[in-house]
Amino acid sequence: MHDIIPKVTNAQRQRSMGFFAIWWIETFCVVGSEPAWDTPIRFTPEYASFIINVYALDEKGRRLFDRVFLSRPKGSNKSGLAGVLGLFEGLAPCRFDHWAEEDETYTFCGQTYHYLPGEPVGRMIQGPNIMCLATAEDQTGNVYKVIQYNCESGPLSQLRGYGLDPGATRIALPDGGSIQPGTSGAASKDGGKQTFIIADETHLYTTTKLHAMFDTVKRNIRKRADADPWILETTTMFRPGEDSVAEATFKLAQAVAERKVKHQQRVLFDHRYANLRLEDISNEKKLEHALIESYGSAAKSKDGKDHLLLPDGRMTTVNPETGKDDEGHSLASDGVEPGPSKDGWMDLEQPKREFYDPGTDIGNSVRYFLNNLTSTTDAWIPESDIQSHIEYKNMFDGAECDGNPEDAWMNVIDPEDKITLGFDGSISDDSTALVGCRVRDGLLFLIKLEQKPDGPGRAGWRVDRDAFDGKVKWMMERYNVTAFFADVNPWESMIASWEAQFSDRLAIGPRGRSSGKIRFFTNEWYRNLYQTLSTMENNFKFDWQPTQDESNPISGDIALFPDPRLVNHFRNARRRDRSFGYLIFKETPNSPKKIDAAMAGTLAYAARMKLVAQGEEPEPDDQFIPFQF
Repeated sequence: MHDIIPKVTNAQRQRSMGFFAIWWIETFCVVGSEPAWDTPIRFTPEYASFIINVYALDEKGRRLFDRVFLSRPKGSNKSGLAGVLGLFEGLAPCRFDHWAEEDETYTFCGQTYHYLPGEPVGRMIQGPNIMCLATAEDQTGNVYKVIQYNCESGPLSQLRGYGLDPGATRIALPDGGSIQPGTSGAASKDGGKQTFIIADETHLYTTTKLHAMFDTVKRNIRKRADADPWILETTTMFRPGEDSVAEATFKLAQAVAERKVKHQQRVLFDHRYANLRLEDISNEKKLEHALIESYGSAAKSKDGKDHLLLPDGRMTTVNPETGKDDEGHSLASDGVEPGPSKDGWMDLEQPKREFYDPGTDIGNSVRYFLNNLTSTTDAWIPESDIQSHIEYKNMFDGAECDGNPEDAWMNVIDPEDKITLGFDGSISDDSTALVGCRVRDGLLFLIKLEQKPDGPGRAGWRVDRDAFDGKVKWMMERYNVTAFFADVNPWESMIASWEAQFSDRLAIGPRGRSSGKIRFFTNEWYRNLYQTLSTMENNFKFDWQPTQDESNPISGDIALFPDPRLVNHFRNARRRDRSFGYLIFKETPNSPKKIDAAMAGTLAYAARMKLVAQGEEPEPDDQFIPFQF
């Protein structure tokens, strides 16, 4: 799977300086690390696409992003990629100057690049100041070593007679400026004016010193507005709870995806990973496919050809003459990702052996080689089960590009589909959520969410109750709502109003004829809630089976529409054991990681469960029997 936040549009990519960057690096740079020291760089389709996104421009020629985050599994040559980008930043015309005229060219070291009309033409940065951050005082880091080797032994070494002076601790550039490693001691001295910063393996930035180093250089890039400076983070998946810089960036990306913060950070988040249930790791074919999905075109193909990964999981071969497979798919097709490549380098047998080594920690193998989170021990639904039940991702990605992701669920829910609703509300804390569930196949989708914002907007924030009242009425008027369960506290008066207006059209209620049609007392009906939670947990372990048959819904189905707000609320839910089973909570009472959309989804699913069961036997006339909690 591949998450890119935000999506870069085709128009923005067409304005990118990345096409020129790819040519420059492939023409003048070598790998610069073992075992392929002097091998010329050849980008795989995936890293080429990443570079195009990185150097995308707005209409005025300004970079879209001043902070870029690249997350790939171990062995994906992230350091090497960062190193050659550092060379491009220091020695090439890498900032926008003007749009190309007809027949405009660029010549460097005897090689000529021919611009297309309208393509961005670059200029050199005045006095580039490039810093490669290292995690220890006595090291220069893998990124700097790649840069140093290229300056000493690669094609760029011919510049040594023109002012290029590579050294172990500093590289002087021909027209002024430098490239140097930065340690926590040096970088913490405020005052630097970096134009490009490389922070390699930020999942290791866990100490106070390393956090201070990163925060300092991040502030420093604001000082060189003339250079349109930026910072590149590379990482493998972090260990949850270590409070690394990588974990903080993941949280920022999630907040942007959930629209909790405006995208003022100008952050590009690019994360490639694979999902595999722990119980499936022993299945060699499933593990191999997961590794292919994780490594993408970094994986070396066995037949010397490029391959594609299709949305349905199949892998196909690219015809080099057409750039397409036999079915007409290409990397430009929706949902298609690059698979193993002729230019790849990673032999997947090595990580496979690590997984099957009896002395290996499986959680570490999942982080390192599948580049994925391992769930906390008290997670309600394991991360692998959540990811394997996210559906319609490609369609949602398209809606994000169009700028209307909140209403994307309307593209898959027909007004005639039978649906149930679930509601979980707050007033001035937590979140308030309205979630729907399609009866025939258990697809959960987020209709409306309001959550306390981060930052200054938190003070005095309150939920817009009228907006939720209006949304419920809108759903009732336009969609085939057959059941609706809502947590009573603290919205009892409004929920009572909904019952008065809509009870006649609802097929069932939470507790039978002796209670209302909508009110669900989650603070009292613990056993009912536990039964739903347990059923949902079990259903997440099985493959989703979408059906078009309204008359015969599959009771065990469950799936999540890929709105990141809904997905993250399910991810945040923690189980706490009770005498009768368990319930779900936030990780701590004051945690900013909310679960209200998961609770609303649970109530919508409880309504679906009861509606499906009603087709098998008459609805019982329940009576409330209190019990000790």
